[in-house]
Amino acid sequence: MQAGYLNGGALASSLHTFLQYGDPNFHLLVKKVLHITTRPLLEMLRRWIYEGECCDAYGEFFVTVDSDTPEDLLWESKYSIRLEMLPTFISKQMAERILLIGKTINFIRVVCRDHSPINFPFSTVATTNQGLNDIIGPDLNGHVSEVYKITSSHLIGLLKKKYLLCEHLTAIRDYLLLGQGDFIQHLMDLICKDLSGLSSSLQTSMLQSKLETAQRATNAQYHNVDVIRRVSVIKLEESSGDTGWDVFTIDYVLNCPLTVIVNQDSRETYLCIFRMLWKTKRIEHGLRRIWGKTTTWDRTLPHIIADIREFRHQINIICCEMQHFISQVQYYINFEVLECSWKELENAVNTAENLDHIIEAHKRFLGIVSERLMLNQEHLQVLSKLYANYKNAINFMDAYDKAHEVLKKGNIIREKRKNDIKLKTKQGDWGVKVADEAAIITQDKEFQAELKAISKQLTNFQSTFSASLSDFLMALSLEADDSMKFLSLRIDFNEHYKQKTWQ
Repeated sequence: MQAGYLNGGALASSLHTFLQYGDPNFHLLVKKVLHITTRPLLEMLRRWIYEGECCDAYGEFFVTVDSDTPEDLLWESKYSIRLEMLPTFISKQMAERILLIGKTINFIRVVCRDHSPINFPFSTVATTNQGLNDIIGPDLNGHVSEVYKITSSHLIGLLKKKYLLCEHLTAIRDYLLLGQGDFIQHLMDLICKDLSGLSSSLQTSMLQSKLETAQRATNAQYHNVDVIRRVSVIKLEESSGDTGWDVFTIDYVLNCPLTVIVNQDSRETYLCIFRMLWKTKRIEHGLRRIWGKTTTWDRTLPHIIADIREFRHQINIICCEMQHFISQVQYYINFEVLECSWKELENAVNTAENLDHIIEAHKRFLGIVSERLMLNQEHLQVLSKLYANYKNAINFMDAYDKAHEVLKKGNIIREKRKNDIKLKTKQGDWGVKVADEAAIITQDKEFQAELKAISKQLTNFQSTFSASLSDFLMALSLEADDSMKFLSLRIDFNEHYKQKTWQ
C-alpha cells in the first residue's frame, strides 16, 4: 500500500527492501519488478552523467536543479541532492560523485563556454544496449568512478590550459601578497610621496599610471599580457584626515570561471591581507630611507655635522631597534606564513581530483594565512598591538622628516655664514663683526634648543615604542600557535624587552 504513494527513487527504495526476503521465487519476482521500475531512473542517470542533462519532468530523480540560480553561482548552488529520492542501493558518497559529474559537465558547457567533446573511453554510452545497463550492481560504481575521473580531469585541464589558473594564482601571490619584490619596491619608491599627502588629493589614474611604470621597469614586464592588464589600483572609502597610505590598495580582477575559486569573499580577504603586508612594507621602506639619509649627513650636512653627532647616534639606535622588529615580522610573514602556505596550496592544486578540491584548498590557504597574520576575530587584540607598534614607527618617521628639515635649515644658515665670512675676509674686512656676534649666538642657541626639543621627542618615541613592543611580545607568547611564539622569541632573542617589563 505504501508503494502506491511513492514514485522515482523513493519507489525504488521501497521495492528494494523486499529483496531482503528469503523466498527465492519472491526474490526473483521483486528483482524483475525493480529492474523494470528503475529503467526511467537509469535513463535519467545516463543523461546526467554523460550529457549533464537533468530530464526529470515528474520529480523522480535524486538530483534537483534550481533554474533561477545565476550563472556565476552555478557551481555553488544550482544543483543539489534530494535525499528522499535517493535509492537505498546508491550510497550517499556515490550520489555526491554522480552530482559532481553532471555539475562538472554543465560548468564546462555553460560557464567555461567549452563545447569540445569529453573523451569517454566507451562508445554510444547513452544507448540502452551499451554502456551502463543496470542501476543496481557493481556496474554502476565502475561507470560512475570512471566518468567522474574523466570529467573532473577535463575541467581541471581546461582551467589550467585555457584559463591559466596557475598563472593567475601566481600573479595574485606576486601582486596582492607582495611576492614580486622588485615591482613592489619600485612602486613604493614612485608613489611614497603621493601617498604621504591627503587621500582627497590622490587621483586613481595617476596611481595606475605609476603602477604600470613600475611593471615596465621591473621583472613584472615578463608576466603574461593577460596577467599584467588585470592589475589595477583602487582607493578605499575615505574618511576625514586619511592619507594616501590609508586608502591605497591593489586589486587583481578575475572573470568566470576562475571567480568560482577566487570569489568575492576571497577578494575581500586578499584585500585585508594586502593592507597588512603593505603597512609592514611601508615601515620597512621608511626606516631604510631614514638610514640612507642619516648615513649621508657627513656630505649633505657638513656645516653642522660636529654639532649633531650625538643626535645622529640617538636616531641610529631608535632606527636599528625598529628595523630589527620589522625585519623579524617580515621574516615571519614571508617564510613562516606565506611561503609555507603557498607551497601547500600549490601541491593541492597540482594533485586535485576535482574543482571542489581546488576551491577547498584555496579557502584553506586563505584561512591559514589570515589566522597566522592575526586577521581573524580571535587575534584582533594581538593585531591591534602590532599596529600600535606600526603607528609608533610612523610617528618616528614623521618626526625624523621634521627634524631633517630643521637640520637642513641650520646647515643652510651655517653655510651662508661661512660664505659671508670668506667673502668679507677676501675684501679685507672683518669676517665677523661685534655687531653680528649677538645674532650668531642667538641663532646657535635657537638651533641647539630645537635639537634638544627634537631629541626629547625622539626619546619619548623610543620609550613608547619599547613599551608597546613589550605588550605585543607578551600577547604573542600567550598564543597557541607555535610560529607566533617563535616570532616573539626572535624579536626578543636576548630577553631585552622581557627584562624591561620586569623592571
